[in-house]
Amino acid sequence: MPATDADRQASPAIDAGEVLLSLKGVQKSFGGVQALRGADLEVRKGEVLALVGDNGAGKSTLIKAIMGVHQPDAGSIVLEGREITVAHPDQARRLGIEAIYQDLALVGTFDLARNFFLGREKMKSYLGGLIRVLDRDAMRAEALSVLENRVGIAIHNPYASAYVLSGGQRQAIAIGRAIDSDARLIIMDEPTAALGVEETERVLAIISRLRDQGLTLLVISHNLEHVFRCADRIAVMHGGRVTAQMRREDVTRQEVVGHIMGSRLTDEAPPN
Repeated sequence: MPATDADRQASPAIDAGEVLLSLKGVQKSFGGVQALRGADLEVRKGEVLALVGDNGAGKSTLIKAIMGVHQPDAGSIVLEGREITVAHPDQARRLGIEAIYQDLALVGTFDLARNFFLGREKMKSYLGGLIRVLDRDAMRAEALSVLENRVGIAIHNPYASAYVLSGGQRQAIAIGRAIDSDARLIIMDEPTAALGVEETERVLAIISRLRDQGLTLLVISHNLEHVFRCADRIAVMHGGRVTAQMRREDVTRQEVVGHIMGSRLTDEAPPN
């Protein structure tokens, strides 16, 4: 069922801003399992919105509905004031919505240039266009420029395969690829999962750097420490609905945990 007025009133007041993407009453079922029960969500231009929730809360289904992997059974998706129907991930990308999943969609045996331009390779022609080959030099130069100047990461050996790169470097390539595709909204699914401390710090710094450049990011994360470090607002999913949307500075971690659990925790100790 759609989110109720009581659900919406439970969220702390949040500032109005220019909305880039909004979901209204989105529902999705798989057989007898209702994964989304009327989810409402707003993503505002130039912000980092963190989406949190327990396993099975509906986060992955919501993201896949935005990307066109799943078609909603009901509800609407509105991009910059215009209702859209996203039939396929390629259509989402054409609309300027990119998702970076945990597998990063990199080919382990490909080098920087091939992975960065995967599916949109630059070509050069010889003999009046009779022969077309990959323009590896142009791809490599553009990839290095984007990574250094926009992402803030240097790849010292651009000829190395993705297999030998660190987790943070692979994450940076996936992020740089989304930026270079002129994405208006970048969705990041657990961007710090399985990374060490140093690599995690680099990824969190990249997120802040992208926000400073005016990009809009929707970050799915289980790590509340990371959420409170990088997010402007936090949206919580529970039971297939977005039950709270709030500014980071207006809420405590304990309150966010309460929303995730479907209850409202207080700072008071339980009675003896």
